Amino acid sequence: MLAALAPVMAATMAVLPSPALSADKTPAPRTVHIRGSIAFGSIVQSLAEQYMRSNPKSSVVVSGGGTSRGYLTLLDNTADMAIVSGSASDDTEDEIVRSGVKLVNVPFRQVAMAPAVHFSNPVNDLSMVQLREIFSGRINNWKAVGGKDAPINVYIGPPGDGITNTWNDKVLGDTDTFTPRARNAELEQRVAGVGSDPFGVTYMATESVKDRALKILSVDKVIAGADSVQSGRYTLLAPLMFVTREKPSAEAQKFLQFVTGLSAPISNSVFALPAPTAKTAASATR
Repeated sequence: MLAALAPVMAATMAVLPSPALSADKTPAPRTVHIRGSIAFGSIVQSLAEQYMRSNPKSSVVVSGGGTSRGYLTLLDNTADMAIVSGSASDDTEDEIVRSGVKLVNVPFRQVAMAPAVHFSNPVNDLSMVQLREIFSGRINNWKAVGGKDAPINVYIGPPGDGITNTWNDKVLGDTDTFTPRARNAELEQRVAGVGSDPFGVTYMATESVKDRALKILSVDKVIAGADSVQSGRYTLLAPLMFVTREKPSAEAQKFLQFVTGLSAPISNSVFALPAPTAKTAASATR
C-alpha cells in the first residue's frame, strides 16, 4: 500500500509552494498594516511612502478608523501597528486590560489643536476659560464672548476619537463634560457642519485645517504656530503615537526605526517631541 502511494506523495511534495523569496534568496518582507487616527492618517501615509521609496521591497498599508479602532486592531491582530492621537478611551482601556495583551506606546510627534469657526464669525480669540464654558454648555450665546447675539452650536467628535479625548482632557478637565446639546460627528462631517453654520464651533488638529474653509481662533491671544508651540506659549497639544504589541514583527520594527529616526517636523504644524521612553499602553493611559 505504501509503495503504491509513494509516487503520488512524491508528486504532491514536488508541487508544494516554497516560502516567498526575494532575488537574493532571503524571505520577502511582509506587508505592515497600520490603522488608527484619521487626523494623522495623511502624515503617516507620507511617512509610509518615504519608507517604501527607501525600501522598495517593503509594503506599508495605512488606513483610518479612529484612535480607539487603532488600539483594538492590535488586540484582534488585524494590524501590526496603530496610530493614535490620544489615550485610549475608558471602554477601550478596559478591553486592553481584559485581553491581557501588552501594548507599547512610541511617542513620535505632537500637534497643536485649536478652536475653529465659520469664516463669517467676528470672534477671533477665546480664552481657555471661555472654551471650557462654551464646550460644557454654560456659555451658549456668541454675544457673551464678543460675537453676535446668536446661539452657539457646538460640534464634537465621537468618544473613540483621539483628538476629542485629548481636547476633553485639556479643555474640560476632570470636572466638566461636553454639553449634551453638542452635535456628534466624525471629522469630515464636523468640518462640513461648521463650514455651513455661521454659529458653529468645533476643534481640530491644526494639521487637519489645510485646504478647509474654517477660521482658526487664537487662544488667550496666542495663535497656534511653530514659534508659540516651541516656546511653550501655546499648550493645547495632542500627541501622535505609534502603538505596537510587545513583540512587533521585524518589518514593523524596521518601519518604526525609520520614522523615529526622522528629526525634522513633518509639517509646519507638527513638532518634534523629546526622545521618548517606550511604555505600555496600560500605564500610559491611566
